[in-house]
Amino acid sequence: MYSVFEKQPQEKKDLIIKVAIEEFVKNGFEKASTDTITSRAGISKGILFHYFKSKKNLYIYLVSYCVDLLTETTMEALRKVKSDDFFERIKEIYLLKHEIIAHFMQETLLITDALFNPPVAVSKDMQDILNKHFETYQKEFMLEHIYLKELIQIDKLREGISVDTVINMTMFIGDQLGNKYQTLYKNKLYDFFTKPDPLAQELNDYLDIVKNGVYK
Repeated sequence: MYSVFEKQPQEKKDLIIKVAIEEFVKNGFEKASTDTITSRAGISKGILFHYFKSKKNLYIYLVSYCVDLLTETTMEALRKVKSDDFFERIKEIYLLKHEIIAHFMQETLLITDALFNPPVAVSKDMQDILNKHFETYQKEFMLEHIYLKELIQIDKLREGISVDTVINMTMFIGDQLGNKYQTLYKNKLYDFFTKPDPLAQELNDYLDIVKNGVYK
């Protein structure tokens, strides 16, 4: 469907993708202006619709593109994580994910809005993207989850505490901190690249509390 667009020079494609993502993030699917996108990208409206046929197709293309970009970038980073201590590995994973999200903030905002608050016109398409994404990376996600479980020292767990409880608790803490610092970054109150220490220190403090609480 997008073969004509994919054949264009990379620099041209990158510019169109960039300005289109920014427009959809700023104004949402319904209010996003293709006139603004074409003006900023330096192309005619006819050319844009030659590439994508409709605003809906453009939006679907961008969401799919962003999901693939962020997932593959994240998976590539996770493959390089070496720590064999459960809590240290969790810290390393979440800091890497946060760095990637901060670097691709516009792409993250587009995905978050599209998948969790999908416009009615594309709701089925968003579900299809999620299903395809899950099928593609399910094996790697499962392998990482299994490996994390194996890193927990079961013989040291306090009575009544399960491996799944430890994993769910640490994941919840990481997700909440990620949301907190993403909001601060979005509002220009925090910059991960110049000041990574606050996030790292807070994550470290919380996980130390969990570690001391679940182990004897």
